[in-house]
Amino acid sequence: MNEPNDRKRSRVTGCGRSGDLVLKLWTRAGVAAAAAVAFGCLYFFVRQYFKNGVWRFDLPLVNKSLGTAALFLVALSMFLTGVAYLSRRSGRSLAYRKHYGLMGFWTGLVHGAVNHFLLPAVGLHPERKLAVWLSDAPGFLALVLFGAMALLSNAGVKRRLGGETWRRALRYGGYAGLLLAVAHAALLKWTSWTKYVRTFDSVLPSLSLPVAAFAAAAIVLRLAAWISEARKK
Repeated sequence: MNEPNDRKRSRVTGCGRSGDLVLKLWTRAGVAAAAAVAFGCLYFFVRQYFKNGVWRFDLPLVNKSLGTAALFLVALSMFLTGVAYLSRRSGRSLAYRKHYGLMGFWTGLVHGAVNHFLLPAVGLHPERKLAVWLSDAPGFLALVLFGAMALLSNAGVKRRLGGETWRRALRYGGYAGLLLAVAHAALLKWTSWTKYVRTFDSVLPSLSLPVAAFAAAAIVLRLAAWISEARKK
């Protein structure tokens, strides 16, 4: 007699659990993004003292932290994918990759807005060693790709494209965007990176150096997964 009601309650309970899980994933990704930005601010604040002998916390420092955090979060999303493929465990790590990636994209958008609008509005200038179009073009293209991926991550888009095409678009777009983001960081900081490797002059390297290395490791890890898959075919 009560079977329809039992089914209805079961569906409601299932939706509630799913909603709780999604909220949990977004909360953890948001906390990770906030922690990455906060750590970057602290790191650059301390590094500035070792490098220049001054304690100064300002908007350019926050802007650098935003850019570094964005690259870290996107790289973390890709790294989790590579680990899951190589370990053949598609559980918890894959559940987080979308949310970390989107948080990285949004953090990158904030970084771009601060860099091109807020800093000039208050009379400050972003760190730049090359012409604007040369150093910022890869970063802009990376944001465009990540923005397209954010749109593609919608379940409705997946149904229209088909699962295989959808996954392929996200896969190639994601790693192309990550390569462009690393290129953007390299164009801005290559002189600083190479100087540190040669001299260890400022005790602490620019935070973009280990983060870019982590991003490169994520790309290499995924290449290793592709090679492993190809050999098994």
